[in-house]
Amino acid sequence: MNKVISLMGPTASGKTDLAISLSEKFNLEIISVDSVMVYKELNIGSSKPDLETLLNFPHRLVNIIEPHEQYSVAQFYNDLLDNFKDIYLSNKVPLLVGGSMMYFKTFFSGGLSELEPVSANIKNNISNKLEQNGLAHMYNHLVEKDKEIASKIHPNDKYRIIRMLEIFYANNKKPSDLLKKPLTTIQNLNNLNLSIIPGDRNFLHSSIKLRLKHMIKSGFIDEVEEIRNKYVNLDLPSMSTIGYKQVNEYLNGKIEKNTMEDNILAATRQLAKRQITWLRHLDGSTVYTFLDYDNIENRVKYFLSV
Repeated sequence: MNKVISLMGPTASGKTDLAISLSEKFNLEIISVDSVMVYKELNIGSSKPDLETLLNFPHRLVNIIEPHEQYSVAQFYNDLLDNFKDIYLSNKVPLLVGGSMMYFKTFFSGGLSELEPVSANIKNNISNKLEQNGLAHMYNHLVEKDKEIASKIHPNDKYRIIRMLEIFYANNKKPSDLLKKPLTTIQNLNNLNLSIIPGDRNFLHSSIKLRLKHMIKSGFIDEVEEIRNKYVNLDLPSMSTIGYKQVNEYLNGKIEKNTMEDNILAATRQLAKRQITWLRHLDGSTVYTFLDYDNIENRVKYFLSV
């Protein structure tokens, strides 16, 4: 069977450095599983590898869409399978690396449910209702139709609120029910799942804080300002991601710089906590800490040899 290695872990846990080290030693090709690195121009705030690193160690699914474009879990899954085909044709093994757990979950479950296409009529009706009644009304409408899915969406997340309402009206079923039913997997894969979970939460928090300081020093605020200036009058889904959202609020004069940094740290720590919780409940994954790189290398070597 075709082999796949998944290297998962919370944000700021050193996954990229480890992936590069493994790809130096073994016949692997890296696929990024990161919902922010897919965006072009979002470099500093996404902790994207620099251009030299990407040239020497190519990462698939990095820099594939513009800052004003949407990228869905379904698109990721389709792109992932396409990249698998290319990698296997070159007699290499895919190494999936990242912390976007919804992407991993979709891969492990074999894709999303089959959904009916959303008609132009449905899209127009929902768009008109949004314009007439506002986002708060649309969120409350989603709560009425599907309380379970609404509880997982922030009331200000316009894209996901609208998307879930579109799914509801196109399928006449609750999105929460539809999205629980994965496709029958067509994969014939031999998976090695590796999870990096820090033994010391304080060490992870320190790593997150140091990384943010490095981002700010490297010009993170300027990066966001340049993107805003380049895409004036365009809705930018990329600016709703952690870090970019807070810097955007700072540039809009809504918060002070110190508050911006505190908010980024708080949001990143919350993200790391959710990632760790998901990993702890993931069946069939071998758990390591920051200090187990040699053991991880040995595990990969054995997996590739059998």
